[in-house]
Amino acid sequence: MIIKTSAFEIPIYKTKVSNHHEIKEKFLSDVLPKLESLPGPNNVGLNLYSDYFPGLDRLGLEYTALYAPTVTNFLKKAGFNQNKQWATDLDLWYNVGIQGSFQEEHDHMGGFPGCQYSAIHFLLYDPKVHEPTRFYNPIHHTFLRNMHPCNGEDMPTDWQSAHYTPQVQEGDVLIFPSYLKHSVPYQKDKKLRATIALNLTIGNPNEFLFKNVTA
Repeated sequence: MIIKTSAFEIPIYKTKVSNHHEIKEKFLSDVLPKLESLPGPNNVGLNLYSDYFPGLDRLGLEYTALYAPTVTNFLKKAGFNQNKQWATDLDLWYNVGIQGSFQEEHDHMGGFPGCQYSAIHFLLYDPKVHEPTRFYNPIHHTFLRNMHPCNGEDMPTDWQSAHYTPQVQEGDVLIFPSYLKHSVPYQKDKKLRATIALNLTIGNPNEFLFKNVTA
């Protein structure tokens, strides 16, 4: 008898943002009119409007506060000790896609101090015309290097999956380890696709990284 098991699972959490409509209406009121007044996207290479790049005002701290309930619920679900006080630091930015927008394969590791988790809130999203975020298997290339010939169709079924595309709806948020590479496919439709990306750092309130962060 052969028993199959798995080790080192990569978690991707999906939940609804409880105050999605509040965040959406605020975004439609505060941000979207400014974008509509511009001659075009501030990131020409990606054909994307984003305050991650120069040329647009960053989202204010009030947006960070709006995600506090989602962060609190995630800490419980992910198994963080609820008898301990945790400090959290949340960095966020928006991405608004139009026809011809895309985002290349990337991760959110950055430099020191690195965040532990990242998240994507699907703020304006129509599954009929928009595509979800695509996640990449971090060890797929290792499998390929050890298979001869390197033909994906000939590989064992366990090794064939190079990427994973979860099904999402507007109002969903995906939370995942920041090292996990992901991308957004080329957008074919003219309908706006908007997400808010988040980087979440979690730690001891007494550590120097969190001296100016509210626990």
